[in-house]
Amino acid sequence: FPKQNNVKILTDKVKTEVQKADKKTELKRGSMKEKWGLNLSYSLQDNRLQIAVNKVSMFSPAAKAGICVGNVILVINDWQIEAMDKPEVALSLLLAAGFTVNLSWMTCQADVTNWPTLNNV
Repeated sequence: FPKQNNVKILTDKVKTEVQKADKKTELKRGSMKEKWGLNLSYSLQDNRLQIAVNKVSMFSPAAKAGICVGNVILVINDWQIEAMDKPEVALSLLLAAGFTVNLSWMTCQADVTNWPTLNNV
């Protein structure tokens, strides 16, 4: 019998090192018809998804929470956004949230001029 070698096949998936959030808060809205007040863009580079804020609507739950243009959202309801590979999944997490959503973000001024946009939420 020929000798068998136990060969392990490595996948190209690499665990993404997540960044630490500067701020964390719970956003609350009065009804399901009310939006969170965010216009978002995304970047996917080196297995890291970044969701940045393009615009914050006045008097929205996002504005009341202190989210500003250029902030990078890192966590939505305990889901690490940076470890995801599809921006639509992060968008779905926001859209599926009920009356409250927990967000963590970095307070930086990300340059999002060339980033593709996501829907308004």
